[in-house]
Amino acid sequence: MPKKPKNTLSPRYKARVGYESEYALVKKLVGKGWPGWYALRTPGSGSGKMAKPDIIAVENGELYAIEVKSSRKPYVMLNREQVKRLLEFCRMFRLRCPHCGKEFAAKPVLAVRFMGYGWEFIEVPENTDHPIIIKRRPKDSGS
Repeated sequence: MPKKPKNTLSPRYKARVGYESEYALVKKLVGKGWPGWYALRTPGSGSGKMAKPDIIAVENGELYAIEVKSSRKPYVMLNREQVKRLLEFCRMFRLRCPHCGKEFAAKPVLAVRFMGYGWEFIEVPENTDHPIIIKRRPKDSGS
């Protein structure tokens, strides 16, 4: 993680934490080293008018569009516009098998890194038209 600055609310620090979380998730997915498992970060996501996720990943033949969030709070929210852009990307980004002609669409996923707690993942339903809030699960108490 980046060195904690005096102002943790600064846009530059928040962007750096976001970048490092995206990079950590890509390393986690690629680090498995299994055939059919891969991920790449799409720089500049959330900026401009083009709908695109933070990460595009393939897991054992499944295609995922992943929006990554980081938080020290016990919850995180994906606002309505972010949900809309993620779903729009998944509707537009389709692949067709050259052999069988079957079409594949990316599954929209929200990946949240709760600092000091780990990752939470949720598949975003296609018909969602509202913000999504994920709450952190408590750490295991060792029992």
